[in-house]
Parts: sequence; structure tokens; C-alpha cells
Amino acid sequence: MSSRRTVVSLALAATSLAVVPAGASAAKITEVGAVTDGRAPRCPDSCSVVTRTTALPTSVDGNRNVYVVPANGRIVAWSITLGTPSADDRKALEKQLGRASAGLVILRRGKSVSASVAAATSIKKLDPYFGGETTFALPTSISVKKGDVIGLTVPSWAPTLVQGYGTNTSWRASRPAGRCGGTTDERKKDYYVDTTLSMGKSGTFNCLYKAERMSYTATLVPTPAKTSEASKTKK
Repeated sequence: MSSRRTVVSLALAATSLAVVPAGASAAKITEVGAVTDGRAPRCPDSCSVVTRTTALPTSVDGNRNVYVVPANGRIVAWSITLGTPSADDRKALEKQLGRASAGLVILRRGKSVSASVAAATSIKKLDPYFGGETTFALPTSISVKKGDVIGLTVPSWAPTLVQGYGTNTSWRASRPAGRCGGTTDERKKDYYVDTTLSMGKSGTFNCLYKAERMSYTATLVPTPAKTSEASKTKK
């Protein structure tokens, strides 16, 4: 797989400077969702894809905070790493679901397995970027709160699943209980039902998928801490 990082918008730097809070240069910019274990989507070998759902990451190697926003701030860009489906797989998926696409969502957890979409980016077509990592700059940054979860919404399909983990790596999908998919013809139909959550909508993430994660991140610029006038005077 290519490690090439494609910056979709050449205005990323200018966009970020325009939308982050004043004084942000002193804040630590964080890639929420960054995983440095060297694993990547394996398409076309052992290729599985995410289909028609909103995904809520729950754990990566036992760490439940990988996709949790660590501080109040603003999301200024997001990135995704994609596998390269075989020509036959791509043709079949596009015939059934359309072109590969996805968008970032900010999920606010509720009770049990419920969550609501507090914010969302526009949906991006992914097929031009198969086989690499690409970054989408946001025209307007998104405000987030500490404790929010960075999720991914997939209205069609996306080859971004990374597999081969133990059961302490998992994610949840916004599908109804008992409609989580499977290997039988009847259960395979579950993967084609659109269960994505739109902006402002709440839902339950009943379906838990273990031993895999998705490969995407969000660039967070934390809200900078204010320097009090009192502390300046003492100096």
C-alpha cells in the first residue's frame, strides 16, 4: 500500500489559520484517532468494507480513548486511509451501493449504546484516493467538546477496515439490534440497509464488530488557555 499522503485542499494551512482560535499556536494540535501500529486496510487481499452505517469506534487494543476528543477545541481537517478493492469487487459494490464515500461525524454519547450527531462534515467521494491516505481540509472548522467521539458515516461503502486484531479492538454501527449482518443470504442483506445518522439525529449503536477498526483521523486544535492579567502583572 502506498504511504502517499494526498492533501486534497492546497488551502489547508490558510484554512486552518483562518478558523482556529487566536493564540492557537501555543496549543498542541492533535490527530484524534491516530494509530501507529503499522496496520492498514488490506484490500484487495482479505478485503472487507464498511457499508451504509454510522460508525462509533469503541476500542483499539483495549484503549477506549483513541477516538475520544481530549479537550475542547475545533476540528480543522480529517484524513482517511483506503485499501484498493479488486476490479470485480469495486464493480459489484458500485452497482449495489454507488461510488465509495464517507464523512466525519462528531458523536455525543448518551445512555448505554446511544449517541447523537452533534456535527458533521460534507460527504466526500473516496474512489480517487484508493490505495493511499488523503486529507480533507474543512472550509469551516467544527467546534467539539472534551469527551465527544470522532465517528465516520458511510452512506455507500468505504474500504477503510483494518483487520487482524484481537477482540479488545472493536467498533459499533448504528444498526438495529438483530440486524448486524452475517454470512447467510438473509443476514447479508443487513449490510445494504441505510442506517446512517444525519446531523442532529440520535440513534442506538446496537451492532458490535470485534477484531477490526477503521483507519481515519481528525485534526484537533484545542482551545488555547487564557493567560490572566494577574499572572502577567506578577512577572
